[in-house]
Amino acid sequence: MQVEVNGHNINYILINKQLFDSEKPVLVFLHDGLGSITQWKSIPQKICDAANLAGIIYDRIGYGLSSERKQKLNADYLHHEALIYLPELLFNLEIHNKVILIGHSDGATISLLFASFFPEKVSCLISEAAHVIVENITVEGIKDLRNKYHSNPALIKSLQKYHGDKTEKLFLDWTDLWQTNEIKEWNIKNELITINSPILAIQGVDDEFGSYKQLETIKKYATAEVDIQYIPDCKHLPHFEKENEVRILIKEFIKKNLEL
Repeated sequence: MQVEVNGHNINYILINKQLFDSEKPVLVFLHDGLGSITQWKSIPQKICDAANLAGIIYDRIGYGLSSERKQKLNADYLHHEALIYLPELLFNLEIHNKVILIGHSDGATISLLFASFFPEKVSCLISEAAHVIVENITVEGIKDLRNKYHSNPALIKSLQKYHGDKTEKLFLDWTDLWQTNEIKEWNIKNELITINSPILAIQGVDDEFGSYKQLETIKKYATAEVDIQYIPDCKHLPHFEKENEVRILIKEFIKKNLEL
C-alpha cells in the first residue's frame, strides 16, 4: 500500500490490522541506511505477534517501493525523517495512538530523534545499532562498503533486488555523505537530553560501524531510563545474527513498559 507524504509516495505495510482500534501503542519499524520493508523479513510480524500489538513498517523515501528521493542527502537527513516524514506518515494513516519505535542503524537514530521531538507520542523505543556520534569506525566501515560496490557484483545485485533502479543513487548518496567533512562533527547529544521515554539500546560487540561509545553516549545524555544490551559474537545485525535473544529482549522490554 502507498500513501502520499510531503509530496512523495511512501510504501507501507500494516501488521495485525485487527488490533489498530486498540488504545495500545502501535509498533513502528524503521530500517537502516540501505534497508527496506522486505529486508526485515519476518521479524516485524514476529515481534508484533509476541507483543499482541499492531504495527507498521515502511520504505523511506528513496528506498524499496517508495518514491525516489528528489534532493541529495545532507547531514540533516535523519533529522528530516524524524521531524517531517515520520510524523506526517503517522498523521496521514490516522495513527493517533502512542508508538513504540523499533529502529535499526539509521532507523534507530531516527527513532531517538522522533522521541526527542515528540516525547508525548512515544511509549518506549528500541534502538538497535544507532549512530548518535560519528566515530572513525563508522566512517571507515562505510568507506570499505563503498569500495566494494563496483568490485562486487553480488552486492549490487542484492541491493537491486530491493531497490530496483534507485539502487545506485541510494547507495552512492548515502556512502558519499558519510565521507564528507560535513558529517564529521554531527551528533545528536543535545537531542538525547530531551528523551524521556524508556530506551532499550542494543548493539553487537563486533559491530563494523560503531563501538560501545554509541551505547555509552545514549546512556550518558538521555534523560530516560536506558537498558544497554551489548551482545557478544554479533556484528551490525543483531535482529538476524542473534534473532531469538533479541526478540526475547524486545518482548520483555515492551511487556515491562506496557505494565508501568
